[in-house]
Amino acid sequence: MGSEKQLCQELDTIISDINASGLSKITPVTMEKLEKVSAEAAELGMKAGKGLIDNFITVLKSFQAGKSNEDSVSLRLTALDFYKKNVLDNSSDSNVEEL
Repeated sequence: MGSEKQLCQELDTIISDINASGLSKITPVTMEKLEKVSAEAAELGMKAGKGLIDNFITVLKSFQAGKSNEDSVSLRLTALDFYKKNVLDNSSDSNVEEL
């Protein structure tokens, strides 16, 4: 990836795939992509983004194991989407990571 913009574009693709297929049909490949994006966010110093991605992954795994509800996963997906949009819209603003 290399940049915040590229990371957000990859995240956008993953979120679009999840929205198209539904939360109950997320594949292991998608989970791997999320984990890769999380690692990339850490490398780029995007602490808030990494935290949101990791939180989404954790709750998603809990949902897949039947220990969490769909609303909880949806809420985290919405937060992740909001974060991604703000990073892209404010890419020149150094305070975006403070969201």
